[in-house]
Amino acid sequence: MDFLFLKRHYKIVAAIFITVGALLAAVFTQGQLKSGQTTDWLDVLGEGGIFVMTAVWLFFLLASRPAGKVTYLLSIGLTCFLCSSLLDLTDEFVSYPSKEFWLYWIESLPALVGMVLMTWGLYQWHHEQLKLHQQLSRREAFYREHSQIDYITQLYSADYMRDHLSQLIAEQQNYALAMLDIRNFAEFNRRYSTQDGDRLLREVADLIVMNLRTADLACRYAGDRFIIVMPNTELAEAQEVCEQIQQAVKSLAFKPNGNNKAVYHKIATAVVLSEPAQQFEQVIRQVNLALEK
Repeated sequence: MDFLFLKRHYKIVAAIFITVGALLAAVFTQGQLKSGQTTDWLDVLGEGGIFVMTAVWLFFLLASRPAGKVTYLLSIGLTCFLCSSLLDLTDEFVSYPSKEFWLYWIESLPALVGMVLMTWGLYQWHHEQLKLHQQLSRREAFYREHSQIDYITQLYSADYMRDHLSQLIAEQQNYALAMLDIRNFAEFNRRYSTQDGDRLLREVADLIVMNLRTADLACRYAGDRFIIVMPNTELAEAQEVCEQIQQAVKSLAFKPNGNNKAVYHKIATAVVLSEPAQQFEQVIRQVNLALEK
């Protein structure tokens, strides 16, 4: 609860106090106090409880919501209901000059008006919540997806790759799995710096993405290793993609910071094809072994 909202609704709060004060002034100036013997204390308890709880609802509404159409409708509706419950309560202590007195006429009218306004306000609140839910769902999906992106390379992570492979298996799609490894990457890090190593990973990742097709998925598997998932792809076609990436990396004139001399790199690649009903972890082990050989 943010009480700052309550400060922003000072006009509504002032109008509520003025309305309640005007009603009390009209009741006690125009009516006469009843004797205590005629008071039905059970009615006083019930009607007083309604008045107090309505005031509490009104307080929490104004203290927890920003200004807007929904807030105004609900606050005005609750204020009308508050006025009716107040007149019901004072009716137990004050008698009016006649049954035709104007306070008798409006005793129940504010409650009806308040219920109509609150119903319309709740309908608008329902639409407001639907829009908020849509926005939160999109935001949640955005963060869920982007939480599985590697910070350094901006490629998808190994966890996302596994989820993607599980989906391909569920859809009974075969795929080619390629693994790429930057040669002598650890030696490069030792000779220069990890900052240069991270920059090299980003450059290689960009080259990989540039050589992929629309349906392919590139992920950073671990360290300096990358995996490419190519759905419904033959072995020769997948190998051709890997060769194109190899040539692109081989031509990359990478210059570490503080060094004007370009450093060239090579990558090792391996490709395997999945088999029907084969678990993706088996395919990953196969391509790992193929890369080691």
